[in-house]
Amino acid sequence: MLRNWVSLNSPWAKSSFHFWVSHLWVAYLFKTEEYRVSRNTLLRNLFFGFACLVATISNAATVQEQMDQFPAVKLAVEELVLANHILYQQNAVDGYGHISVRNPSNPNTFFLSRSIAPSVVQVEDIMEFDMNGRPLNGDARTAYGERFIHSGILRNRPDINSVVHGHASALLPFGLTGTTLKPVYHMSAFLGEGAPLFEIRHFAKPTPDSDMFVGNPDLGDALASTLGLQYFVLMRGHGYAAGADSIKKVVFRSIYAIQNASIQSEAMKMGTVQYLSPGEALAAQETIEKTIGRPWQLWSEQVKKP
Repeated sequence: MLRNWVSLNSPWAKSSFHFWVSHLWVAYLFKTEEYRVSRNTLLRNLFFGFACLVATISNAATVQEQMDQFPAVKLAVEELVLANHILYQQNAVDGYGHISVRNPSNPNTFFLSRSIAPSVVQVEDIMEFDMNGRPLNGDARTAYGERFIHSGILRNRPDINSVVHGHASALLPFGLTGTTLKPVYHMSAFLGEGAPLFEIRHFAKPTPDSDMFVGNPDLGDALASTLGLQYFVLMRGHGYAAGADSIKKVVFRSIYAIQNASIQSEAMKMGTVQYLSPGEALAAQETIEKTIGRPWQLWSEQVKKP
């Protein structure tokens, strides 16, 4: 049990730390015989607790070990690799962009590739992170600088298990002009009443003149706050982030949000656009997302062809 991904943020680590620190504090405040526990004993216990914690962390299961032990982890990681290739093949990402998935055996961690192009991601490239975007298992490989997009959304939205970030050009004009991206057809019904826009100038510190990257946990939280209870958010002068409860669904949403943007842009040139009503969007989303296995099968076959 101790090998199952205990991190500094795990309940075990937190409870152990708080237990011994609280006892040491009580010993300091109540230096009486009635307390019956010496300071030295508490210090020894505290040292032992931390030694166990360090040993546990150092022996935490690697991604491959977790795949070998848990079929759900193996499936998630392999699906994550395939999703990287599909997103690239469908132009939802290019040399930049990434997709993550929550660890099905530990909801407090997630899997994400090391910093390489999505089209070449393989199983051995997958890293594990905690919900602050810190690499686990002593993995010192270069990570994506914007992994905080994933940690922020996954930490704040327990209903979301997979996140995509990309820079599709069809979406950028909406963030630049303040034009709301709205669902124009049933395939993009998940956009609801329109995608929110993340304005990094409102959150960047110490000045609003940032590098436009979501490069720390605070900005990840800000992005998640802008996303709110929706599943797709635009990022002004940057790109987009999408979320869903599964890899297949977030890939579906990313691809069809981009198609929606292209259709909406063309329709706006012709006249007044008729968007889906909130009721239509809700009903269409419920219907269409029952069938996402169909396009996933198509995309999977396409990326497997030489």
